[in-house]
Amino acid sequence: MAIGRFIPREVIEAQLATDPELSAGLDAVYEALEGRMTVEEYHQRHMTGSLGVLTVYDKTTARNLVKPHRAKLLNRCVVEVGAGVGMLALEIARYANKVFAIESDPGWSWIFTHHLYAAKPPHLTWIFGRAEEVCTIIKADVAVVATHSGRDAMLRVARLMAPEVIEIY
Repeated sequence: MAIGRFIPREVIEAQLATDPELSAGLDAVYEALEGRMTVEEYHQRHMTGSLGVLTVYDKTTARNLVKPHRAKLLNRCVVEVGAGVGMLALEIARYANKVFAIESDPGWSWIFTHHLYAAKPPHLTWIFGRAEEVCTIIKADVAVVATHSGRDAMLRVARLMAPEVIEIY
């Protein structure tokens, strides 16, 4: 696997076939950053344990992951730690009355920026940076963590922002 530790492009190809804009954004990020030492250096400098691992990258998966938790999210303030490209945050926003989506990887934030114009509702706030830097400022009813990497650190900071934490995986 490359220095940036990106998921192999072929793993997510089928899901991305239905979303050409997201696919184009991921292609650009993979082409520009995969295997670059600057990606590894960035994650070391910012102490991000997930190291560019994208977990939720399509609307169907996001919908299926949120479905069992809808009642806990309904009309509440929710913070998602490690928001990736924002698919889960957009789905959470269908139920919550306020959503803070926090992502520290500039590649994923860049991709989500392209979706902001078409899909971001007014009550979803996207925060680019480390959750540890805003955990004393943001207080929510529920925190959501959906990750396969950096799990312990994300759960720790999520508990500082909300009394209830939903761990998706």
